[in-house]
Amino acid sequence: MSRMELSRIAGKQPFTIFQRPGSTVWWMRFSVRGEGQIRKSLGTSDEAEAHRVAMKLWHEAQYRREHGLRAVQRTFRAVAEEFCDHMDRLARDGEVRHDRGDRIRPLVERYFMPFFDKKPIDAITDADLTRYIAWRKAYWTTGPGKDQTHLEYIRAGKRVRRPATEMRRIPSLSSQRGEAVVLRQLFRQAAKWGYINQSQIPDVDTPRVPPSPRPSFSAKEIEHLRKLAEARMSDPQINREVRRDRTILYAYITIAANTGMRPTELKNLNWGDILHYRESMAKPVGERDIRIRARGKGKAREFVPHLGAIAGFDMLWMLWKTYNQNNLPADTDPVFAAADGRRLTSLNNGLNALLEAADLKTDHRGKKRDAYSFRHFYISQQLCAGVDVFVLARNTGTSPDMIDKFYGQVSVEQFKDALRPSWGA
Repeated sequence: MSRMELSRIAGKQPFTIFQRPGSTVWWMRFSVRGEGQIRKSLGTSDEAEAHRVAMKLWHEAQYRREHGLRAVQRTFRAVAEEFCDHMDRLARDGEVRHDRGDRIRPLVERYFMPFFDKKPIDAITDADLTRYIAWRKAYWTTGPGKDQTHLEYIRAGKRVRRPATEMRRIPSLSSQRGEAVVLRQLFRQAAKWGYINQSQIPDVDTPRVPPSPRPSFSAKEIEHLRKLAEARMSDPQINREVRRDRTILYAYITIAANTGMRPTELKNLNWGDILHYRESMAKPVGERDIRIRARGKGKAREFVPHLGAIAGFDMLWMLWKTYNQNNLPADTDPVFAAADGRRLTSLNNGLNALLEAADLKTDHRGKKRDAYSFRHFYISQQLCAGVDVFVLARNTGTSPDMIDKFYGQVSVEQFKDALRPSWGA
């Protein structure tokens, strides 16, 4: 044996108490079917007291087993660590979005674990959750994070470190809701593992987030932006590199406004994702029936773009040939590419400068526009044109509920004539 055990068994007691070598504290061990052997410290050097505590713990374990729970209580921290490992496995196996584990672990380790820590997970109540919410709201202002200078997290498998200054505020309702969803998921998984009963899952409140769509553009604003982008692209005072950058930006606006693609989907776009593009180049625009494969947000879809997007693709096609000795791009080459063929990761600097020059950086509410605003423009225009909500939702990779939630005020436009009937005397 690797260690000496001083066993004490009184009669037919279903457990054994022992002392580890070099320690006077008593421990107990017993076996549970399906869980193997369980060992626990009894926290006393008195043998009689050890027997009493061991008997109490054993009966508690039996009671828990009879009610469908694991024999021994688990602390919140232990379950949370198991939950993070579980989500990492699901992400690796492709059962959840690949970035899910990277996003969940920092959240659990930064907020959930420090607050609930070693409290038994089946002893956490609604009152504990209420106290946690107040603690979390104050975390970066007056709580544990107020003196923290940097924030570390994992992104794409790499550890990233950035200043914590932008965190010094009460979390937005959207952030609170997202965190509440993860916390509720953790408790539900604990119930699946038998650490708590369904009735013991505390009420994790998910704050209602009022609809607040990103700012869009009107058709008049898009036309103004397009004309300014074209003029800046043709400016005789700029050099070849700047002209190229502005040409890509012009094409980006044209494609984004006529497809409704998300910025990530645009970034991921390869020439092979523009279906039927090569073989239809010689045809009139109205006959170039292209399709686009989009990848982003952990999902992929094939959709029908507006024909207005073709002009943007044509510009980028010619630009590629110009910078690559008249060679054509391969299917695996990125649509939005640097001069050396590498994928562009962002056009934000150029877009922000253009929006500033066009006096369109914010909408009438003072909300800042960004690359996502072109998606909202596309959806709004399609609704105003009478496109069916269900068809539009499928084409843009969202749900009819989301469109109704964020664009309900736009869809009223298509019924404006019916809403202004002639009222007789």
